[in-house]
Amino acid sequence: MVRAILSSVGALLISLAQTAIVPLPSSTGPCDVTLHASELVDVSRTDPYYPTGGKRSIMVTTFTPINCGSVPSTSYFPNATARLEDETYQSFGLPPGTFESFRIQTRTQQQPPPFKLHGDYPVVLFSPAVATSRLMYTLLLQELASNGFAVVSVDHPYDADIIEYPDGRTVLGIPITTTTEYISALDVRVEDMSFLLDQMHDEKVIRNIFPLSQENSHLLSLDRVTILGHSLGGATAAQTILVDNRFVGGINLDGKLWGSVLDKGLSSPFLLFGNSNHTQATDHNWATFSSNLRGWKLELQLAQSEHYTFSDFPVLVDALGVSDEARQIIQANSIGTIGGLRAKDVITSYTVATLQYFAYGHKSELLSGPSVAYPDVKFVSS
Repeated sequence: MVRAILSSVGALLISLAQTAIVPLPSSTGPCDVTLHASELVDVSRTDPYYPTGGKRSIMVTTFTPINCGSVPSTSYFPNATARLEDETYQSFGLPPGTFESFRIQTRTQQQPPPFKLHGDYPVVLFSPAVATSRLMYTLLLQELASNGFAVVSVDHPYDADIIEYPDGRTVLGIPITTTTEYISALDVRVEDMSFLLDQMHDEKVIRNIFPLSQENSHLLSLDRVTILGHSLGGATAAQTILVDNRFVGGINLDGKLWGSVLDKGLSSPFLLFGNSNHTQATDHNWATFSSNLRGWKLELQLAQSEHYTFSDFPVLVDALGVSDEARQIIQANSIGTIGGLRAKDVITSYTVATLQYFAYGHKSELLSGPSVAYPDVKFVSS
């Protein structure tokens, strides 16, 4: 099913793309971001999917914050004006507090951000959905990095739809459809993520995958590493934390859960963020997992969303200006009706707030209860 959906979406995107450059939204955090792609080879491990028994080789993209200033948030309307506009437009169905919730962000270098300007960035490892390239999350992860996190996204060979290596060779994905195949892929992914974290303690590797570390030996804060994933990547996040205690917390974006973590649970903090049809009430694995979480936990649900709302697909579809007919097909199968920029704003806002809590211990009001700025987010349980 996942591959069929991706194939239909991919075909539509290809048919609609033009030769002209399609502008995509920039990140909104206080930092600019640099990207760098690298190959990492685990010489100690044979790839179980490699036809001739070669070593496991993953592709990663690092997102590094640079030129950090701050983006203060100011009110769009003064208080009295906002209250009047709220009263005026209530007849249109807008919820109370709508105009008070509007904010303008203006980049400035005058005020320091809540993290060091040139390093000591907490690290976030990211694992994507099965049959989906890590590159399909570039805008989402760039947004996280612009808020002061050093992010590393991973492609898992043979379950990503395609991986292109620096020397030009490519590896295509294989079908993963049965429970046994998913659990097997999950186990391999977990090893990938632990290997990646091992590599990040190797100074030579860090200089390669984070070029800015050559000028700053304190670029990364490796005692504050979190793990984030979408779909099977979310299951990877949970299972990796179970077997590797170096992670300070994890986030599952709309992923069905698999593995021994279901019954064993976690003591580390964890966030579940599901689409409009996905909660522990509809997914017994989520219910089992949540009941066995012993640390801080939160389950959120995003209205008007589908499984691939938690990726760059909604923004890409909006940027291409697709026809109404094509949009309806894509929305029904993959991205929902929330809209690309809104989806990006909501998902990154709650993800950043959660990562900041994991890394710094500062709990945003967003994590304490429903927000008038985000009425499309439901607090399912905590």
